[in-house]
Amino acid sequence: MLSSSQWRTTALEHGAVPLIERTLRRIRAQDRSLNAISVLLDDEALSTAADLDSSTNPGPLHGVPVLIKEEVDVRGAPTTYGTNANPTPAASDDEIVRRLRASGAIILGKTTMPAFGAFPFTESEARGITRNPHNPRFTPGGSSGGSAAAVAAGWVPFAIGGDGGGSIRIPSAHCGLFGLKPARGTLPGELWCRLGTAGPIARTARDCALLFDALSGSEAIESEVASLRIGVSLQPATPLTPPHRDHVRAVRRVADQLRGLGHTVSDYALRHKDPTAAFVTQFFAGIREEIAGLEYPERIEGRHKVTRLAGAWAQGPALRWAEKFSDELGEELDRVFEDVDVLLTPTVASRPARAGALSRKGMLAAQIASLPSVAFTALWNVSGHPAMNIPAGRGRDGLPVGVQLVARDERLLLNLAASLSAP
Repeated sequence: MLSSSQWRTTALEHGAVPLIERTLRRIRAQDRSLNAISVLLDDEALSTAADLDSSTNPGPLHGVPVLIKEEVDVRGAPTTYGTNANPTPAASDDEIVRRLRASGAIILGKTTMPAFGAFPFTESEARGITRNPHNPRFTPGGSSGGSAAAVAAGWVPFAIGGDGGGSIRIPSAHCGLFGLKPARGTLPGELWCRLGTAGPIARTARDCALLFDALSGSEAIESEVASLRIGVSLQPATPLTPPHRDHVRAVRRVADQLRGLGHTVSDYALRHKDPTAAFVTQFFAGIREEIAGLEYPERIEGRHKVTRLAGAWAQGPALRWAEKFSDELGEELDRVFEDVDVLLTPTVASRPARAGALSRKGMLAAQIASLPSVAFTALWNVSGHPAMNIPAGRGRDGLPVGVQLVARDERLLLNLAASLSAP
């Protein structure tokens, strides 16, 4: 498993083409069991690699392969949103893909997701079931489950996900990866109205930072983290979704590690307005907007035909209220970071579900099954704050455990994550 810097060094010394050829062969052989890839762009990837091999001006991600979640436009590949309803290839790249290409990255293809990213399980009628590389009997989470599975399998050092309610952080937790949801407005484009944004999923904190820098147009800044005030909260969004004991232990373990690094750590009582109504409104509005833009909306899954009908109210005054509430909640939670510098929480409340968790579930049942996964993540989508999953060992089931860090600034999260993962 090469890091991005090792990829770059090897591409410069020996050429990007043989590296990409081997990677494509490996993905084709191994993805039969994981189902993480929706499309591979073999010819384009190899053509890009050949161009890079003749380049005299290598970028910071020269020759490094990247995979992109299905909902992001990549020239020459359909933007399916996890459905069969949008078969025509996109004519141009999304801005974040253009930034990746400008940095020298090679776009290998696109990764699987549940239809419209609606659930924290990567399963759909169009793509089937995506499985966790740590144990294929379990889900990698979602909705960026294909991206997380591909990174965890070691095919690429990082990938692009999208996060509207936890969809980067949840699969990162289930797959033992670093996953960052940037702050609202940091990256171009929005998902689900004001809720979502694209972001990086990576095996290491450094790779997560490098990919974030390429996406944001910033320059990598690594610095030692001064003594911070860390607040620990085990409070989920609803009392119906208490955190699993493995996650509580992981939070306490990371809290002890932070104390050992010289930070002040104490329990923190997180108080805020209930974000549920604002989240649900933007969730329905965002999916209805995506459905409206499809070439063949009649091809969507039956449960999302229900979603479209059930969300008919999520527009006009209701949507404007929800977006205004998001801004107000962001201001309210800013005050948390006057008391502490970083908040430490579980990433999810529950352990990874068995693969096939959505089988035969309608829209309502699927949403209920999703609640434990988003109990600690969705709040920060509504508020717009950056939040990050970091690996925190394994549970008693042998699968990875993650914890969530939240702050005002992405760079603080990335540097703190790097300090926690340093040898």
